[in-house]
Amino acid sequence: MCHKNANYSLKKHTNVAELEHLKAEHFDIYQELMEQFKLDDRVCKEWLTKPKPFLQGKSPFEQLTINADEVMDMLIRMRTGDFS
Repeated sequence: MCHKNANYSLKKHTNVAELEHLKAEHFDIYQELMEQFKLDDRVCKEWLTKPKPFLQGKSPFEQLTINADEVMDMLIRMRTGDFS
């Protein structure tokens, strides 16, 4: 059971580290994400790590290293309801 708690702690720390990295490197995207998901770290982390068809099957975290503008574009499209 101790091992399970250690895994949970590591996973929780990783979530925080990823969001902190996003905040430091792409503050505009971080702000948009927090606003859209009502400051819910768990939902933000889930959205950032799951592949998205709009991003050619990459997760937003993966796409940040390729083209961060596409991640911001996706967030803006979500906010404005533009799913064309």
